[in-house]
Amino acid sequence: MRKKLDKWLMRDGKTLRVDKTMEKKKTNNFFKVILRVAILLITIAIFTGGIMLALSLIFYGQTYFKSDYKNANLVMLTGTTGQLLAAIFFVKFILKKKIDYIFFKREGLAKNIGLGLFLGFLQISIYVLLDMGRGVLGYEKINLGNLNLIFLAYFIAFFIQSTSEEVLVRGILTRALFDKYGRKVAILLPSIFFGLLHLGNEGVTILSTLNTILVGIFFAKLLFYSGNIMLTSGVHAGWNFSMAMIYGLNVSGFSGFDSLLNFKILNYNLYDKTYGPEGSILVTFIEIISIFIIFYLEKRKRDKNGR
Repeated sequence: MRKKLDKWLMRDGKTLRVDKTMEKKKTNNFFKVILRVAILLITIAIFTGGIMLALSLIFYGQTYFKSDYKNANLVMLTGTTGQLLAAIFFVKFILKKKIDYIFFKREGLAKNIGLGLFLGFLQISIYVLLDMGRGVLGYEKINLGNLNLIFLAYFIAFFIQSTSEEVLVRGILTRALFDKYGRKVAILLPSIFFGLLHLGNEGVTILSTLNTILVGIFFAKLLFYSGNIMLTSGVHAGWNFSMAMIYGLNVSGFSGFDSLLNFKILNYNLYDKTYGPEGSILVTFIEIISIFIIFYLEKRKRDKNGR
């Protein structure tokens, strides 16, 4: 009986030591995550702050600018270069990972970007056609004079802005959650976070937040289907650029773009005049349909591979 008791006590002591070790490991991992998040935020602040300061000096000859300044939208979009550089720095030197960690692939780079740009343009074009069909938007005129260097600069700036958001949300965050918790969590949580990121935008509503979350889910599904973050970056950029610079509509509460086409709002009851198309129920349906299309493509891919 004594031997059994001694054996039990030894085993129990060993179990207690293992539990303490595991608890200590979890605590260390928690603080490691907090530290890495802090480093990422500080890096973003330094890189973005430096680039915004430089752009402000170049465009306005001073260390600050306001949203109503000429080309302020262009300056703010270009300033997100800091976010992109900070994200790449974080992956390479803090996480010590190769760039493919964030789903970046060099193969078919131009093809994926081009396809993404087309899909983003197609989505917002479907929205515009539907709104014209139901008497919400009316075509006014075309401005060929706006096809200039500023137009091209906006295209580059929107691509940088979209890529920076994709790398941070669909790259770093999604990859970290995918490795630890699997695909479902890696799709849902970053999409909710993506929606929350836009809460500070002018004119934000419950519907616009829901739509942004749905956009995030669509991007995440597309990312896992293609395995290439540059496809989602292309869609993101194509959507934003087309909305602002081709159709002249507000982008997530931002306005004042010199667009190729001009539309007038015919029915304010069915159009979110502040936030723009992303505050519309039409975008809700467009994104839900887009998500189901990816589900279908995934199923067809599995069936083709015999799984």
